[in-house]
Amino acid sequence: MNNIVIGVSGKIGKYYIKFSKNKNNIYLSRKFNKKKINKFNIFKDNIDNFYFKKNISSAILFTAISNPLICVKNKKLSFDVNIKLTKKIIDSFCTNNIYFVFFSSEYVYGGKKGVRYNERSITNSKMLYAKQKIDIEKYIKKKTNNCAILRLAKTYGHEINDNTLFSSILNQYTKFKIKKFEIANDQYFKPLYVNDLIKIIDIFTKKKIKGTYNICGDQYFSRFDLISKMFNELSIKDVELSSCSIKKFDKGIYFPQYLNLSNNKIKKKIGFKFTKFEKILKKINV
Repeated sequence: MNNIVIGVSGKIGKYYIKFSKNKNNIYLSRKFNKKKINKFNIFKDNIDNFYFKKNISSAILFTAISNPLICVKNKKLSFDVNIKLTKKIIDSFCTNNIYFVFFSSEYVYGGKKGVRYNERSITNSKMLYAKQKIDIEKYIKKKTNNCAILRLAKTYGHEINDNTLFSSILNQYTKFKIKKFEIANDQYFKPLYVNDLIKIIDIFTKKKIKGTYNICGDQYFSRFDLISKMFNELSIKDVELSSCSIKKFDKGIYFPQYLNLSNNKIKKKIGFKFTKFEKILKKINV
């Protein structure tokens, strides 16, 4: 039985193609640029016929407008993809009795100081992107329990051009010679190494694990502390960092400030050990 992977052109999808150990993956994308990716337009093509031809029993749904700013600037596009299209695909999974993994976000939590969020915590957010994720989570729970909902923390990778947490700033430093950065010191989270996520996805699709899970690292930092540590670990001394509030970058997005997620549930379920970010920084070549 095969596992279908929908939407692999994003930053996590690209890592998944590279590092997944699941030999039964079948990748679909509108952006057909590699030999092992099947050209498939999820907006137009009939996916139901694909299930039977390829003997599909499970699915991973990466397709999403995941940038909160784009969601605010283009509400129609984000609704069409994050709500309308996503519900259509989920309906198709349910009709064909296909187990699937859906990616939600840490942003579904309110971000209050002093609160540690577990999977039973109330989901509540002013952010449009988070509201869309909450909408889909509720929709899924009404439709089926044959799935996993993974609430992801901010991801980071070890490739300088991967457009994850550290690389965007490193790109500005190496490519554009920018040496002054203003970083928020009042937004806290537990960053997630993308390859840890890939290992978890492979385990979930293989064992068809069900339920809702927070997926985050063990270390809780402010964005400012993380970026400072990154430059220190990489022995980059000619950078000037200044701190500010996350509200300076908000632009109507409503970023939550304190995302102290508990990952105890996923640890107990599969015995997973999350990677410390200092270890990954040593892999980055600047």
